[in-house]
Amino acid sequence: MRYHYLLFIVLFSMLFVSSTHADNHDNSVKMIADDVEYDVILEDNPTAKAFLDLMPLEVDMNDLNSNEKFATLNTSLTSKPEKVRQINSGDLMLYGDDCIVVFYDSFNTSYEYTRIGHVKDFKKPGNDTVKVKFVKE
Repeated sequence: MRYHYLLFIVLFSMLFVSSTHADNHDNSVKMIADDVEYDVILEDNPTAKAFLDLMPLEVDMNDLNSNEKFATLNTSLTSKPEKVRQINSGDLMLYGDDCIVVFYDSFNTSYEYTRIGHVKDFKKPGNDTVKVKFVKE
């Protein structure tokens, strides 16, 4: 009897680990800007899920305030803006309900954004306007 119980625990654990890994893989996103590929870590929220549903997504992102690239989407996303206070380089945010923003500088802010995710090791692309692709892995 103990053997069956132990076997059940092991199989259940393997199933849980396998499904968790599959969920994480489904949320793996790459951002390509100026032929440089970046990993994107998405938030666990409705906005990030809606953003993921847009993939593959290609946008022209323009420079603003010498600290961010932004693009206006052709659709609205679920938003729940909050005062983030601190912007970090690589933050991927939604401004309003249709403007995605990737920051390449860190600073304090009084603006409100909805968090989408974070672009790992993001560096400012060279041009004022840059074609950016977001793709699921």
